[in-house]
Amino acid sequence: MLSQQSLTELLLKQQNWQDRYRQIIVLSKQLPDFPTDLKTDNNQVNGCENRVWLTFQKQADDTFVFQGDSEGRIVKGLLAILLIIANHKTAKQIQAIDFQFELSKLKITDELSQSRLKGLDKLIERIQSVN
Repeated sequence: MLSQQSLTELLLKQQNWQDRYRQIIVLSKQLPDFPTDLKTDNNQVNGCENRVWLTFQKQADDTFVFQGDSEGRIVKGLLAILLIIANHKTAKQIQAIDFQFELSKLKITDELSQSRLKGLDKLIERIQSVN
């Protein structure tokens, strides 16, 4: 997976929304395979346009590693972006992230539908609920 800095550089060098959109789809393909046995109701994030699953593990150093999957390519790509931003941080660091600002900086949120934005909010809520 990319670092947050590489992600920012990658998306900001795209000339327009179509190019960023294509890049989001490419990012969706870079998410590691998500085990089928983890696609449970408990791991499903409700309120998203497509079905989305999200899990996390707390590491020995108190940082978290998230993994997830979605049936939709765009949602999966957006999930990949959120995970790049959140992975390998402590609960306190994750809760301090202004995800909306970060996504806006990447020029992503302006072009998303209201239902996608609501789903994105649900994913962010789930990510920031770790402790």
